[in-house]
Amino acid sequence: MPLRQGEVAASFDGQEASVRLESPSQHEHGANTTGGAPSSVLAFNGVMHTSTTNSSHCSVTIDDGGDDDATVDPRKFRLELFKLLVAYCCLAVSAFLNFFLLTVIHDIVPRTPLPDLVFILIPQQRWAWAVGDVLSTVNAVVGFIVVFLHRDRLIVLRRVFLLGAIMYGLRAVVLGVTFLPPSFHNRDEICEPQVNRSAMYTTEILHRFVTYVVTLGLTSGQEKILCGDLMFSGHTVVLTIMYFVQLQYTPKGLVALRYIATPITFLGIAALVVSGGHYTMDVLIAYWLTSTVFWGYHQMFELPRSARANAPLSRLWWFWLAYWFEADVPAGALRNEWNLPYGPAWAKRLVSRINEKLQ
Repeated sequence: MPLRQGEVAASFDGQEASVRLESPSQHEHGANTTGGAPSSVLAFNGVMHTSTTNSSHCSVTIDDGGDDDATVDPRKFRLELFKLLVAYCCLAVSAFLNFFLLTVIHDIVPRTPLPDLVFILIPQQRWAWAVGDVLSTVNAVVGFIVVFLHRDRLIVLRRVFLLGAIMYGLRAVVLGVTFLPPSFHNRDEICEPQVNRSAMYTTEILHRFVTYVVTLGLTSGQEKILCGDLMFSGHTVVLTIMYFVQLQYTPKGLVALRYIATPITFLGIAALVVSGGHYTMDVLIAYWLTSTVFWGYHQMFELPRSARANAPLSRLWWFWLAYWFEADVPAGALRNEWNLPYGPAWAKRLVSRINEKLQ
């Protein structure tokens, strides 16, 4: 039955009054009219937001284009932090296992290098190893900046940790079963002397392990290094993962970054081979494996939740590990929006304006 004009006006006035009463409480709880997060916790998380309405309460969200609501479920936030910590622990275990294996493999591997087409065509350049280290670091720094600015930074960072753990776990298995000789031609000048395994001391192993943990495997500044961790290239894994992060998680308006990241990545990979630090097959296999795992992971967990367990990729050995981490992530690709979790108000407004221009 059509309503009379007075009834319509009364209904509208009541709703308007409800909005006026609700809006101050939104500001008291830290709603941000610039599209930023309403509180430091929600700003850092940037992914989990809830809004509840019922017959007796009307919740109004003040939003100028961002997706951050004024309320967040603390339990869900704590769960996401817990998953992030577990993913980091998985990465740390995989990396430490790689470092430990290198300390032992160094004294086992033979010393006669294998033939390689690139070594035949291009003389080995020791300076190129430092170039590979620098480009790996640059790619990692830029990649983590992209992750930090992303609205769903907890999810993206967790994925980076988990993908790194998968790749370095696989690398540890390969390192532990087949021993390739150092690829340096002047290996006696570069590699540390081998120790008789029957006389190997625990202190020597511990010293090597701590050295590699402190330097994070970046050995370009050392006079002599441990040799033997070749198949497959850990530097290439880092370069490739952070390259794909920049491709996958940058706003569409930031195309220029992708054109910068591409030469950095592939020049870094080439430098690893030209330096003699890796065989060509080391970097090729590392790139192929990392690209397969990275894009397979994203294709799998962008499916609807009900379809993930029955998809062909669910037969992969790492699927059920990743399934728990992605259980609360909705289907589809994440929206590549930026915000600043902490900092002065002017910096948050600046990032918000930049984000608007990049969409």
